[in-house]
Amino acid sequence: MHAPLHGFASRYVGDDARAEELVQELFLDLWVERASWTVHSSVRAYLFSAARNRALNVQRRDTVERDWSSDEGLDDVRALHPRPSRADAEMERAELLERLDRALASLPERCALVMRLRWREQMSYAEIADVLDISVKGVENQLGRGLRALRERMGMN
Repeated sequence: MHAPLHGFASRYVGDDARAEELVQELFLDLWVERASWTVHSSVRAYLFSAARNRALNVQRRDTVERDWSSDEGLDDVRALHPRPSRADAEMERAELLERLDRALASLPERCALVMRLRWREQMSYAEIADVLDISVKGVENQLGRGLRALRERMGMN
């Protein structure tokens, strides 16, 4: 019975090794469930039907894997699903942000405020000037001073 089932499954999956594995798993499952196994038609019909169903499941799984693999290669999919960050990289990033927050806190109040508005709130120079009622040149000066001070405090000279 093994050889006919193997040939039958091989036509579905197109690979002798996979067909062999499929038939072996079928017989193993039947052996494990032998106490509760009931056949309503012939054993031969049952075995071929079970082999066909398993082969179709293999085909579906292959199709899903192939589609997934081709989708993962597309640039827009990679952009939607960036690679997960490594734990050590996350820790380094958190430590750097903590150092940056401490360095920002040590700046004069007005300078730190200009820096936060520019980089955290993504405001333009003109918007910052309007909010703080200073000139655009004043915003540029504050940012320049702040960047120099941050470089010194962060050890990036």
